Amino acid sequence: MPSASARHRRDVRGASIRSAQRHGRQGRAGRGHLTSNAVILGIQGKDHPFTTYRKFGVPVALSTDDEGVSRIDLTHEYQRAVETFGLAYPELKELVRNSIEYSFLPGASLWGEKRAGYGSVAEACGSDALGAETPSQACASFIAGSEKAKQQWELEARFTAFEATH
Repeated sequence: MPSASARHRRDVRGASIRSAQRHGRQGRAGRGHLTSNAVILGIQGKDHPFTTYRKFGVPVALSTDDEGVSRIDLTHEYQRAVETFGLAYPELKELVRNSIEYSFLPGASLWGEKRAGYGSVAEACGSDALGAETPSQACASFIAGSEKAKQQWELEARFTAFEATH
């Protein structure tokens, strides 16, 4: 009988297209455990479902297993994504945004219609510069009422600061 990891490896490879289609229909993100899948399951590169999810338009967020077990942090996962899949800055930015958008943080999203990607902002903040130090009163009220929107606003401020210097 195959080991549990061998069965899981076979299931991940065989189910990646079905899983991507299901995630897309349900509006859920796919998780990318790039290093642990490579080390524990032997799934990496073109065999990893990361590219399948992206091909089918499923949002992907990078993640790790327990850092104490795998000795891997998120910085390493982003580096691995760049080196393995040739991602550029806009794609990395999307992955980071996805990690908050599809998190379990409570509250409404800063982003409007999800099908529009990250180009559509919630109505209350539609006239504000993303991440501005002083948002409009309507936007500030919206952000104050949502932990998710608060984290997204702070992320956009960090993106703005980073992009201003690079």
